[in-house]
Amino acid sequence: MKPDGAVFMTSATEHGRNMHMRYPPIDGFWTWDIKRDRVYGDANLSDYFGLTLDEFSHGASLERWMQSIDRDDRPRVRLAIRKAIERRSGFREVYRVRSEKMGLRKILAVGQCYVDEVGEAALYPGWFVDLTKDAACEEQALREIHNHVGQAKDIAQAIGHDMLSYLLDNIEEEVEQRLDGRLRRRRSS
Repeated sequence: MKPDGAVFMTSATEHGRNMHMRYPPIDGFWTWDIKRDRVYGDANLSDYFGLTLDEFSHGASLERWMQSIDRDDRPRVRLAIRKAIERRSGFREVYRVRSEKMGLRKILAVGQCYVDEVGEAALYPGWFVDLTKDAACEEQALREIHNHVGQAKDIAQAIGHDMLSYLLDNIEEEVEQRLDGRLRRRRSS
């Protein structure tokens, strides 16, 4: 303690404390009033989910909000939300959303269920980050892997390592399937 009564603060060491996961910069926020079924959000949430800012400032129903989630991802997201509410726990999901303004985007959504004084689920605030750029990087990485595996397979064949060539061929096929799946999803967008 300093002579004038002020207290010095020191940062805790990293050992012995819970390490929290780091996230990229946050792109938007929401709060879901579970009991009244109203989702409130900021302008970015409005842009990503295709609802008006007025809808989010007055509260949109969860079902209205869910309509912007890609049809293939909705059942998984609904289940994760239901489990978070039942368990009064956190939520962390990666899924795709579509809006006229933003197009198809891949986001990471993180939320937490909070309870009222009698232990009933009451509030569900959360935030999201846009992972779309990371998804594009993943495709480029898969293309590079495909190139390198193809070259390695050619070398293995040239030096007579049949088993290694066979294994690399299987890896090459797996990478091609992942790339084809990504290209099909992008074409259907």
